[in-house]
Amino acid sequence: MNIATVLGFVVGLIILAVATFFSTSNVWVFLNPAGLAIVFGGTAAATFICYPVKEVGRTFSAFLLALSREELPIGMYIDELVRLAKQASARGAVSLEASLPGMDNFFLKHAVQMLVDGYSREEINQILDTRIEQHYEQEMSSAGIFRTMARLAPAFGIIGTLIGLIGMMQSMGGDIRELGPAMATALTTTLYGVLFANMLFLPIAIKVEKRIEERILLMTVIRDGILYINDRAPAGIVLDKLRAYLPPRRWASIKARAN
Repeated sequence: MNIATVLGFVVGLIILAVATFFSTSNVWVFLNPAGLAIVFGGTAAATFICYPVKEVGRTFSAFLLALSREELPIGMYIDELVRLAKQASARGAVSLEASLPGMDNFFLKHAVQMLVDGYSREEINQILDTRIEQHYEQEMSSAGIFRTMARLAPAFGIIGTLIGLIGMMQSMGGDIRELGPAMATALTTTLYGVLFANMLFLPIAIKVEKRIEERILLMTVIRDGILYINDRAPAGIVLDKLRAYLPPRRWASIKARAN
């Protein structure tokens, strides 16, 4: 669980609640079920128009991705690649087949399998590059959906406000004292749209994009490590080249040694 994401949501809600409490004597004026329905329903409907159902359904897993741990254990995979380099250097790439059943990462497992099967360097590089590119495009579409929702929500907030204002204008022949509360209720939908866009949809999109970039970095490390192993590079060189992908502050997570 990513504590920073959860903490950000909680602190933001607390600040908004406190600000709401001190801004008016009647906090219930901010509660507008019809406005919520317009913003959420309209945003959801427009999103389904823009994207296929399957892609929209994947946004739930993207949301869970945003709540996941802060950083992937890339250092652990560098350790594994250095170990594989040592094994391949000592006993040949075919000996790596014994390590396949214990690999949980499918991308790494598939890459090692290609080494065992004797694929050429060009074939391995091309296949892994294609998989990285496809993974990036597919995953970024989820972040794109959240960015689309962030653009749509304020628009539907304004639509809800206009609907409320039209209803208010129709009742102007009655008690003038009812216009103020009616106007406040109408404006809450604009508040909902801006709030959901900037407090929920856009932050999740940015968070998902950062998670995807981290996954692409991991896949790149695995690809290059496999290519170094295919080139029979010494374990020390493999370690130094793969470690260069990480900032120095994360080098401590790499337990492998050159010898």
